[in-house]
Amino acid sequence: MLVLAAAFLGSCFSEKAPGSYIKTTGYAQGTTWHITYESFKDENLKPQFDSILSAFDFSLSSYNKNSLLTALNENLTDSTDENFRAVFSSSMELYKLTNGLFDPTCRPLVNAWGFNKHTDLKKPSQEELDSILKFVGMDKMELKENRLIKKDKRLTLNFNANAQGLSVDLLCDWLKKQGYTNFLVEVGGEVRAFGLNSQNEPWNVGIDSPINGSTEENRQIIGAVPLKNLSLCTSGDYRNFFMIDGKKYSHELNPKTGYPKEDSLLSVSIVSKTALLADGLATAVMVMGLEKGFKLVDSLPDVEGYFIYADKNGIFRTTKTENFEIKILDKD
Repeated sequence: MLVLAAAFLGSCFSEKAPGSYIKTTGYAQGTTWHITYESFKDENLKPQFDSILSAFDFSLSSYNKNSLLTALNENLTDSTDENFRAVFSSSMELYKLTNGLFDPTCRPLVNAWGFNKHTDLKKPSQEELDSILKFVGMDKMELKENRLIKKDKRLTLNFNANAQGLSVDLLCDWLKKQGYTNFLVEVGGEVRAFGLNSQNEPWNVGIDSPINGSTEENRQIIGAVPLKNLSLCTSGDYRNFFMIDGKKYSHELNPKTGYPKEDSLLSVSIVSKTALLADGLATAVMVMGLEKGFKLVDSLPDVEGYFIYADKNGIFRTTKTENFEIKILDKD
């Protein structure tokens, strides 16, 4: 699933003793990453970041033909690694919490609609969807002694909905182990922040206005979320969709019906301790819809949410859980 990118605010770094702040960027997982960290030696950590992300790619990438995930999908092995087990276990928890609406086995449905970026977007026939739904469902597989057991060999997995969140967590874990205490990590829009920024304040991360067809170049930021030792992930349906006869078909697919979700919810931003949870939960809520998604987020400990939806007149409205902090920016 395509995940909505967040924007960083307040990136003009002022002097702050005793360390200086270094910002480094790169490319991985088909997207960009940005990491800002307080350094005491002015060291360049980009090679280490690239190494971590490269290893992650060979574990969980659905596009890397040599990845472990590819081998598992093609039934070339049933052995798993630590990264796979982490994202699989988190996915299974969300699968159960959402009554099956969060489901990484819906990869064939994504392909049928053409949302995999390798085929043209199209509306599949009901017969095609019915045939695919027979081998969709995380309840048809399990981990047993670090082995992936499938009840049907046609089952495949795609962790695009939460794998990037895990990569953010791994980078943060590495930085903490090296003794860094003030840093912000972003991969493909999924963000996690620790400590304070160069102005001795919590990191500020922007949330995009869900305007259909908006891009990284013409985005509009509606508000800033302060982050300290927290993650922020946003999911929306306004960048990856297509229109047929005036009807919008979103990439957010219901794995029970095979069809895109139909709901007024345009985007949801989740704050939690880990990016893995925030990333997956944001996608899950988009499929669940506004009412059910809000109830789920509101019921979870240490999780907050910000929801943007359209009213019956198409006007953007917002709602949030009690402790979600956001500063709405002036339109001027």
